[in-house]
Amino acid sequence: MGSINRRTKPLESAISVLLLAILLFIGLAVFAKQFKYDMSRFGIEQAPAHYPSHRPQVVPNHELDLTSLNPENFQPLSKTEVYGHHNLYEKINGKASLYLDSGFTKLLTRRFISKDDENLWAELFVYDMAAPRNAFSVYTVQRRVDAVPLGIADPNYAYRTANALYFVNARYYIELVGSAESQPLLAAMVKISDNLRKRLPVNNLTDIADSTLFPPENIVPGSIKLYLTNAFGFQDLTDTFTAKYKLPNETVTAFISRQPDSLKAATVAQSYYNFLIENGGTTKQASNEALHGRIIDFYDTTEIIVPAGPFVAGIHEAQNQNSAEDLALTLLNRLNEAAKAKTDDRAKRQTVR
Repeated sequence: MGSINRRTKPLESAISVLLLAILLFIGLAVFAKQFKYDMSRFGIEQAPAHYPSHRPQVVPNHELDLTSLNPENFQPLSKTEVYGHHNLYEKINGKASLYLDSGFTKLLTRRFISKDDENLWAELFVYDMAAPRNAFSVYTVQRRVDAVPLGIADPNYAYRTANALYFVNARYYIELVGSAESQPLLAAMVKISDNLRKRLPVNNLTDIADSTLFPPENIVPGSIKLYLTNAFGFQDLTDTFTAKYKLPNETVTAFISRQPDSLKAATVAQSYYNFLIENGGTTKQASNEALHGRIIDFYDTTEIIVPAGPFVAGIHEAQNQNSAEDLALTLLNRLNEAAKAKTDDRAKRQTVR
């Protein structure tokens, strides 16, 4: 009996070890399985493990062609990449919301490098903003303080800095950013921009024609901006163009906000006036009767708000009230002349018919 017990103990031990191994294997399998749920059973689609949707895509054939833009002494450094709503933040982290809120469709990028100096390279950014008005807005709102006229277009639509070019063409807002301040690199970027312009649509600026309504005298070149929403922090001031004027003692901002009709313009003008009063402004006596009840002292600056046909027009944050009133009246006369010309043109067309 004793010999039988001695023979069965090793067998029992072996069976026990085998059972423990099987249990351990089952436990490991269950543990691994919990990280691999079939989420489709719950109506949830899982992204593949490599998350391809967050990678820039190679540009399809029907997109704007960014190949062969480089001058002879430069060559492509990368293929054209495309970014959309879902991954724009990866390319321009911190700025994506401005573009997304302004009609952004997609971004195309491509890099170019010098054949002679690998330290000289530039990256081209082509933002498709869906409409010229949208493109012009992001271009103007982001205009750099060190802007210099580019010399190849109207200063309101193109400029450069020490190492970059910026311009708007049709529905596209375009940037060319260089790796260094270099005259050869700047010349190459100008050539790239010239080549690109030949592939862009005709620069139809009718969507931003309101920018031409500002009086030209004393206007600061390249100072026009377009705020699609919330101009001066007021939500009803939409489609608002601003321009700076260099006056004898200060620089003043004038603005024009187009509204659907004259009734809406009057309503918005009054709402903006009330908004300023509610936030600390006080009514000021106007020197000119035409501006009576339209001037506010807002923390020691002068604000003027006047409805003019389908527009809300005025002056923002002026230091000198007399200068502000003079500019406001000039702006109103300009808008009235434009309205009259439009009415006369409409009457002329009806007569011809």
